[in-house]
Amino acid sequence: MKKLSCIVAMLLLFSNAMFAQVGINENGSSPNSKAMLDVSSTTKGFLPPRMTYAQKILIASPPAGLMIWCSNCGTSGEMQIYNGTSWQSITTSTAQGLPGAPTIGTATVSCNLASVTFIAPVSDGGSPITSYTATSSPGNITGTLNQAGSGTIIVTGLTIGIVYTFTVTATNAIGTGPASAASNSVTPVAGYCVGESYGGGIIFYVDGTGQHGLISATSDQSTGAQWGCYGTTISGTTTAIGTGQANTTLIVNGCSEAGRAARICNDLVLGGYNDWFLPSKDELNLMNEQKAAIGGFVNAYYWSSSADDAYNAWCQFFLNDYQTSTYKDGAKNVRAVRAF
Repeated sequence: MKKLSCIVAMLLLFSNAMFAQVGINENGSSPNSKAMLDVSSTTKGFLPPRMTYAQKILIASPPAGLMIWCSNCGTSGEMQIYNGTSWQSITTSTAQGLPGAPTIGTATVSCNLASVTFIAPVSDGGSPITSYTATSSPGNITGTLNQAGSGTIIVTGLTIGIVYTFTVTATNAIGTGPASAASNSVTPVAGYCVGESYGGGIIFYVDGTGQHGLISATSDQSTGAQWGCYGTTISGTTTAIGTGQANTTLIVNGCSEAGRAARICNDLVLGGYNDWFLPSKDELNLMNEQKAAIGGFVNAYYWSSSADDAYNAWCQFFLNDYQTSTYKDGAKNVRAVRAF
């Protein structure tokens, strides 16, 4: 009978413990009334289950709220919680799975017509990229990775007129991401490029054919020339791209003053070429847009060959892109151009 009483007492005690609050501490204090489990310490921390990414994804049907420490997730491991759909980083609130697919930039053809360069950020999925593959159709390609999370792929040996399609995948410590969803297709064509040294200067404009455009001299021909013929109407000059040469001829034929902007360009022999002219208003604006590629400009006003009336002509300030019509007898800088 005493034995039975002891068993009943033990069962009652166990039953009460199953429904009691639990306090884990160093001073014997009671758990907080709002908590089923109250852990308190001033010298020790809470250590959750530790596992790798590969071990984590083997947990079948994890319940919402499950927490772990993923030792190789993120950049150096992180606390994660399953929200019922996916694992989330507690510190960054971003989904942690396979690395994200690389984001491939717009393909551009280099001036030597032998390579295509992709420059774009690459999504690294929360862990530095350790390797990647880059393939093309037709043919395979190779490239180099500049730094974690950012890559540059240089493709060489392309054939003009052939369409190439490029696809990229990336790998980090967690795994290999899916192939880039949107590949880039390019067709190399023969042509010239802005910023290329050619024809006695630097190309700053190429037309739609890729075969023709405008070249700027690499330095100023004057830092203080007048447009000239103040009070004289020079009829027929226009502002459009492709009219600078005709404008210059009209000015030289209608204005006999020496040392003026259009005549300086018309008389110039540079790099073996003698067909230089003063750019039109719109050609001058193109030069301003490409001033970094051309080089040698200063923060000053430059003359165009576009007259406004008998007393004024168009010029442009190369510091803030400002174009204005001003007196022809003012001193402005001069930069010659030629067509090819």
